[in-house]
Amino acid sequence: MVSVFAVAHQDDWQLFMNPEAYHAMDEPQEKAVFIHVTAGDAGAGVGGEPVPYYLAREEGALRAVRFMANAADPTAGKGVAMAGTVVEYSGHKVQRYAYANAVVYFLRIPDGNIVNGTVYTPHPQSLTRLRGGETDVTETIDGAARYQSWAELVATLNAIVKAEQVAGSGLTFHIAELDESLNPGDHPDHRAVAFAMEDVAQNHPCAPLYRHIEYFTRTKPMNLAGEDYMIDVGTWAATASGLSDNYAK
Repeated sequence: MVSVFAVAHQDDWQLFMNPEAYHAMDEPQEKAVFIHVTAGDAGAGVGGEPVPYYLAREEGALRAVRFMANAADPTAGKGVAMAGTVVEYSGHKVQRYAYANAVVYFLRIPDGNIVNGTVYTPHPQSLTRLRGGETDVTETIDGAARYQSWAELVATLNAIVKAEQVAGSGLTFHIAELDESLNPGDHPDHRAVAFAMEDVAQNHPCAPLYRHIEYFTRTKPMNLAGEDYMIDVGTWAATASGLSDNYAK
């Protein structure tokens, strides 16, 4: 089974889609694909001292994936570096990493919010604006790629999914729930990525699409125990270590 977790920011799947993410890669015949669509840079772009914020967040996500892979099989990644490379899909360059039976992508589209203290200003090239036609282009914060329409973004995401499929294996998608009666108050970037993946899913009609409640989970009773709880805590601890080691919160 190939399971695709498509999110806006580098900590979204850990917070809202785990331990499903762990169980998508805890057997050797499984493969988990993590797609982070925005840079999660909060308007900082590639700036920031001593480490750019987006790179700190990426390191958190990469550590989380390594933690889960090693928890499932301590020998899977022993002595193996997390290989990173730049790949191209539909004419757009994307950063890709691989480790054990997991693959991680960072598209680095600008975070939808520019953050200044407690003030949040919508980014002029946000996913929401691209989808709504309010901007006709969004450029990745590192200048590696330009998306000149919503259709170009969807095509790139679909190309990633197709490239990571395994012959004879099933496919599933994990995204944010778009029904606001079930998942109210979600981040606009979360919703935009979910809309994009709903479009991608139309090209894969046999693939189940799992929709996750996100911020609204804070109102729900705890529903994890035992090993799943420990995996969830460990995954978040690995994420947080990547942030703290790189001077980010």
